[in-house]
Amino acid sequence: MEIVIPEKWSGTSVKLAVLGAVTIIVAAITLFCLSGDIQIIFTHLYYIPIILASYWFERKGVLFTLFLSLFYLEAVYSFNPADMQGLYSAIIRVIVFIGISLVIAFLSATIKKKQENVSRSERLFHAVWESIHAGIVLVDAKTHCIISANPEFTRMTGFSESDLDGQVCHEYICPMGVGECPVSDKGLKVEHVEGVLLSKDKKEIPVFKTIAEMKIGDEDYYIESCIDITALKDAENILLAYLREATLRIRNPLELVRENLIELQKEQEDRETNPAYITTAIAVQQKNIEGILGNLREIERAVAENRTEIPDALREYLKR
Repeated sequence: MEIVIPEKWSGTSVKLAVLGAVTIIVAAITLFCLSGDIQIIFTHLYYIPIILASYWFERKGVLFTLFLSLFYLEAVYSFNPADMQGLYSAIIRVIVFIGISLVIAFLSATIKKKQENVSRSERLFHAVWESIHAGIVLVDAKTHCIISANPEFTRMTGFSESDLDGQVCHEYICPMGVGECPVSDKGLKVEHVEGVLLSKDKKEIPVFKTIAEMKIGDEDYYIESCIDITALKDAENILLAYLREATLRIRNPLELVRENLIELQKEQEDRETNPAYITTAIAVQQKNIEGILGNLREIERAVAENRTEIPDALREYLKR
């Protein structure tokens, strides 16, 4: 059963109040016992404020222990100044008090430093987890159930984290069927592989996918990271469409020129050369070539004017 301490009970003022109350009680019992010539049993109560002060306040707790020890020595000497054996025993106890205080203060400082490092690591991890521009999902390697997904992954797929929590990955986000997992079933290494991710509305999202295997204790996990390449795919499609159009605009006139030149060559071989006919035919081919050059100039002007219908990759190529 986990005990949760309310935050308002863990503040410095509450700790000081508790420590003050315990110290007053210990001091009162000390005076009462010494007045009745009781020298030993009550001293065990000193460990309570000493441990609390040293754990909560570290160096200041050690200083508190020194003052509390001086109070104890003063009380022992005041009630029986002639008992040197009792005073010697009290000094030994004080040394033990201070030694315990130093050890606990050191352990407390070490624990708090470790806790701060863990908290800092957790904050850094959550900052990366929540702000990285890649969808990340953690999957149980044995059951293929989704354990957690970062905000970018939920944004990409349209699922909420609660929608994905505990669900089998191939039923929600992966198009592969049961027994077709590329990692666990086929033993493939998935690293920067182009694939697809299923969205909430069952659309396929093109992604670059990497799956890393991780072991925590005796449990195996898969960390799947995905980068949405929808914009890249759209740009590729635009580039291919533009290249097809540019190819047609140049190829068709060139084929026409070639056919006309072949026809001109055949006619010249079949009959006597007619200079006027040849001049006319060459003028026609010149027009066709001018049309090809015009198409090329139009592409160059589009590059110069940064027209949006030309993808950046093609624009850079044309500028060479």
